[in-house]
Amino acid sequence: MLKEHSSFVKQTIAAIDCMLCILAFYLAYLINSNYHNLFPIYNYWIMTAGFIFFYLYFAWTRSLLSVLNFNWMSGLFRRILMIFISAGILGASVLYIIPNSYDSRLLYLTFAFISFVFISAEKYLIKRGIVWLRKKNHSITPIIIFGRGRQASQIFHEISSHPEWGIRVIRKLDLSIKPAEFEDVLKNYYVEEVFFCVPRKLTREGFQIDEYLRICEEMGRPARVLLNLSGATSFAHWQYHPYMGRPTLISHTVELDPDQVLFKRMFDLVGGVFGLMILIVIYPFLALAIKLTSKGPVFFKQVRVGKNGKRFVIYKFRSMTMDAERRKVELLDQNECDGAVFKIKDDPRVTLVGRFMRKFSLDEFPQILNVIKGEMSLVGTRPPTPDEVAKYQKWHHRRISIRPGVTGLWQVSGRNKITNFDEIVKLDLKYIDNWSIWLDIKIIAKTLLVIFERDSAY
Repeated sequence: MLKEHSSFVKQTIAAIDCMLCILAFYLAYLINSNYHNLFPIYNYWIMTAGFIFFYLYFAWTRSLLSVLNFNWMSGLFRRILMIFISAGILGASVLYIIPNSYDSRLLYLTFAFISFVFISAEKYLIKRGIVWLRKKNHSITPIIIFGRGRQASQIFHEISSHPEWGIRVIRKLDLSIKPAEFEDVLKNYYVEEVFFCVPRKLTREGFQIDEYLRICEEMGRPARVLLNLSGATSFAHWQYHPYMGRPTLISHTVELDPDQVLFKRMFDLVGGVFGLMILIVIYPFLALAIKLTSKGPVFFKQVRVGKNGKRFVIYKFRSMTMDAERRKVELLDQNECDGAVFKIKDDPRVTLVGRFMRKFSLDEFPQILNVIKGEMSLVGTRPPTPDEVAKYQKWHHRRISIRPGVTGLWQVSGRNKITNFDEIVKLDLKYIDNWSIWLDIKIIAKTLLVIFERDSAY
């Protein structure tokens, strides 16, 4: 059976993609040179090389080159679109960063568009070709499904419903089959691979998979063990990771791969630097106003709970009186929120300048320092205090499974109107489960609109 991660096939597809991108750039240059005065074509090598580099990086990490993977066709067009958007943005950034580089916005956009058309057409033709070959019974992998239970039935049904996957089930074997009988089946049938689907809970006592795996090993037949662990959890994702020289499966509820984490961090740093410049401008005015109207420091510092329970010190412009924490105990019966969060309208602890800052969320600006330090993100879930976390129910803790944010989905979905803590957590979990860089941009844009609404924050 051909390996799904065949390097030769990936490298061949990558080479074809590079040639298509170079051809796209040549056509884009010819088209634009008819309408605009351009430099000689060799002057734009940084534009071409930069875009192709980022395209290949994202294509490799997003499995766009893994045509042997049976689920390669799933969401193919959407994957191509996201790869080109990511590569296009980073490629454009390089052109603006490098001094004295030759660039043309129209040429770059035309180049990216033609490349997208060429690559999409190529992937579509590959997809149709693979489907045609497999429906004609070419490149078919015969397998045996060994096991019982819901998972075994589901796998058999899915394989039967998707002939384009190139997999054919020639036998289904129950757990009751003896090792000797299993060995005879392998001897008498053309089998490329055995799928072991063993239930988590066996109704038949004494079954051990070891001997069957050893038979596959001795006869040189690949054995694919499909562990039915996903059924043990409701929404966690399971992935294979070699660790300490051993095969391991890890479950996680936050599906961000290293590329997405890096991209989000870059987004935070760019936004953080921009926010820091604003903070430097407004600091003298707000600091003077705070000091003239109330006793105490300019900044309010408080311990908060971050990602997976890690504690850090959050920074804000002080908007309350110095005895705010002591007076909080006296005001607990006025709490307008249900659950592990404390908020009251017209809080008597808030100073006059504090009300102004809160109305336009100016008191939140120092959190840019937390963003730059990596303790917070621009967008995420709001960081709770340790005493709030102590009141959490078990399912509430998933809201702190990611880096907290200056703003989030809760803040732009009701601001002060949502008073039920469970509803707040549900919005936070919705953000966690549906994260994308475009969602972050959308939330930031909505945050700016919310700030200038008539209802002030409290």
